[in-house]
Amino acid sequence: MAVKKTRILKYEWPTFVKDFNRQNQFRKATLSLGKKSVIGEPGLPLVGLCYNEDRRRMEFYFGGMDPKNPAHLAHRVEVPRAIYLIRDTEACNPVRGVQIKGAPEEDMAYVIFLDEEPAKCEWTAMLAYNLYKMRGTIHGEDQKDWYEAERLIEEVATPFID
Repeated sequence: MAVKKTRILKYEWPTFVKDFNRQNQFRKATLSLGKKSVIGEPGLPLVGLCYNEDRRRMEFYFGGMDPKNPAHLAHRVEVPRAIYLIRDTEACNPVRGVQIKGAPEEDMAYVIFLDEEPAKCEWTAMLAYNLYKMRGTIHGEDQKDWYEAERLIEEVATPFID
């Protein structure tokens, strides 16, 4: 494994975040702060990173199972100071994750991908199942639940890549 870290220049951050989201959205990932795991294995699908230049903040959103809030904010780095792209040049999908450095007293935030392929279908299935449970486990509307889960995911995911 030939892991490399590439620092992203600050003026490139808005473009980098959109491109990163577009290329890696829905991949199953973990989130760690220093050595402490916030989202551990088996991981959750990454909905996207959000860089707010005016507020000087980077936010990490992951796929949740609650149909009322399918994308949840997992962590926020106030006043980010550096972004590093983590790559494995020998892997099929060379992007392994991203590292965000915040204020000196904050732990480094790491998003590390656990797989090569997006986990959107798995997330859709779990969300559809939770919709089924919310309806009182009444059978016969599985397609409706699936399409509603797809719609919810599309609704929360699209802003991260547009």
